[in-house]
Amino acid sequence: MAGYLTFLVPALLGAQLILTIVLMKGEICPGQRGRVHKMLPVLLVGWLLAAIAQPLAVLPLLSLAFFTMKVKTGKTRDAGPIKVLYGSDVLAFICWLVLLPTLNMPEIAISLVAIALYGSALAHVLLTFARTRLQAFHRILPFAGFISAILTILFMIWQIMTLGQVTTSHHMIEIITALALMVIGLVIWSGHILLNKKANNWQLVIALVVLMFSAGLQLVLF
Repeated sequence: MAGYLTFLVPALLGAQLILTIVLMKGEICPGQRGRVHKMLPVLLVGWLLAAIAQPLAVLPLLSLAFFTMKVKTGKTRDAGPIKVLYGSDVLAFICWLVLLPTLNMPEIAISLVAIALYGSALAHVLLTFARTRLQAFHRILPFAGFISAILTILFMIWQIMTLGQVTTSHHMIEIITALALMVIGLVIWSGHILLNKKANNWQLVIALVVLMFSAGLQLVLF
């Protein structure tokens, strides 16, 4: 099974859960809800990429696609097939569970935390491009990412200890670079908080890309 699924599926799952909460529970106007709804095709592309290596990913892909096409963008909560969206979330979770038998315990822990880390980063990008006025998310999501990153580093150390020094010594450059990129990504992600400014779309995109490169380098431990 393709290694990139270790991070892609959790990222999609986390982002989809956050968008579900926003669409169903968020105190936003129909216009904002419609703009969030228009971000769902981004997740569809992600599930399509996941389906290349994991056929089961077709299930959340199709169910989310059905929900996306069936609903009028401004009426997601009031008139949409809500059970289909919830079902897609469950199927996304099952897709993540299917990954677990191929992973050891540290890898499972890293993948679990990736739901919060990369899911929050992706959701933050989508919510910002959707121009939502849920200001709390601009602080909550980076904070969730910060905590998740700390846990990821601890679990990476656990994985290094599991693999042994001989195995990991050949990949020290990749490991150190992955850690550095994670820190850089977090700093960029929280830049609007540190500078007390409004979150910028491209700031968050750059942060997500940097974190993705970090995730790619972490795959040497898998």
